[in-house]
Amino acid sequence: MNLFQTTALCSVFALAAAGPLAALEKTLSGVEVTSDLSSYEENNVLKFWPTLSEDLATAIVSKLNVDENADAPRISVEINKVSIDGDTVLPDSGEFNTLEGTVTTHEGGNATASVSQDETQNARLGSYPLRMTAVSGEHEVPKGWVTVAPSQDDFYKALIDGYATTIVERIEE
Repeated sequence: MNLFQTTALCSVFALAAAGPLAALEKTLSGVEVTSDLSSYEENNVLKFWPTLSEDLATAIVSKLNVDENADAPRISVEINKVSIDGDTVLPDSGEFNTLEGTVTTHEGGNATASVSQDETQNARLGSYPLRMTAVSGEHEVPKGWVTVAPSQDDFYKALIDGYATTIVERIEE
């Protein structure tokens, strides 16, 4: 795989409005990232990538300010599908090229930051799904998709960084 020709495609379908702003000027009161892959009986993602949630949280936090005392929203990100060409069972190499999840914005401060249906939703400001895929070589970009140039390292770093960048770009202040 030629990593120099890697392109990440990002499909962002908003269920709640969130406009892009200058990333490093953004402040959140908290960031929570979880990986819930339970809807797929067969998956081995966390066998290969046990720090997926932590790596994504670190990437998000590196792109903005987090101040628990700020009068700013919180976000929770739930990764719910990691796959290679749609298959949630990764090959022995652990490669994957698709990362999907949900980003939810909550009121700041001590407001509830859960996306669970059993929890109180009054602190929830909005939510949207975020799907990103990485491909090598030149591919036709589907209508409504945005191309993101990833790092030269690998699909994992490209997807984590691209996912984090897209989340931060969509945060409203």
